[in-house]
Amino acid sequence: MNDTKKGSRLFLILNCIALGLIAMNLTAPVHEATHLLTQMIAGAKPVTLAFGCADTVNPTANIDTVFWKIMYAGSAALMNIIIGFILLIVLKKAKLGPLSRPLVLMTTMMHFSMGFGYFLRDGILYHPGSDNLGDWAKVLENFNGNIVLRIAMLVVGSLGILFVFYIAWRQAYHFISDNNDKKERNRVAMAIYLIPYLVNAVVFTLVELRGPIANENMADFLIINPIINIFGMIGFFWGYMFVAHMVKPRKDNVYYFSPCAAKQPVLWIVALAVVAFDVFVLCPGIWF
Repeated sequence: MNDTKKGSRLFLILNCIALGLIAMNLTAPVHEATHLLTQMIAGAKPVTLAFGCADTVNPTANIDTVFWKIMYAGSAALMNIIIGFILLIVLKKAKLGPLSRPLVLMTTMMHFSMGFGYFLRDGILYHPGSDNLGDWAKVLENFNGNIVLRIAMLVVGSLGILFVFYIAWRQAYHFISDNNDKKERNRVAMAIYLIPYLVNAVVFTLVELRGPIANENMADFLIINPIINIFGMIGFFWGYMFVAHMVKPRKDNVYYFSPCAAKQPVLWIVALAVVAFDVFVLCPGIWF
């Protein structure tokens, strides 16, 4: 490999890392903002909006109705799923470039992972009366742990996460010119899936050390948050494994173009600026 190819591979990785950081910021804050707006519609007074949480008090609507039992805590995961399907349509129909296509792909996977992940995780881990209920565990608690709802959550969550795996496998081949070239499959899948996944898990665990949840209980945060960051986006890991190592490559060639491997300093600066905004503004929280 000559220096030019080494440089191109480095730029490809840096570009995908930057896109992954931006994609996460197009996902998690949207989730929390949906919580805030939904609860404000219910008449609640906003307290804070942070990267990993939103807090309100004193809703005026009747939150004992079926609608609010679901939407007061569960709307954000539903919004993630809706956005995921919209972005999936964009992936299929829009003319996207070497930078915009991997960005939309990553953001699609993140929204689906977050939305369906709440159904699966909370369906599995639900414990009646727990103080640390997740979004859809709170919905389940509102219905007294209804077994039919819990089974439905597990089914939807499981199928949704498998759908993320499928998207990751299928969409990767738009960036692979020779499906039978294992080195190319590994190079592309590592760039768009594995490395951004690992970087995001580390970066956002460290970033959220400044957040309200960490400040409230650092010991629990240091255990729970890395687990959430690692397993919450596990579709990226399995996307890499399926494309690079485990699943037989596609027979048909659906190659569009490779992810951008040109030097993109403006993109890197934007990604760093977004992370800086997280560290100094969004993670400490916007207080009302």
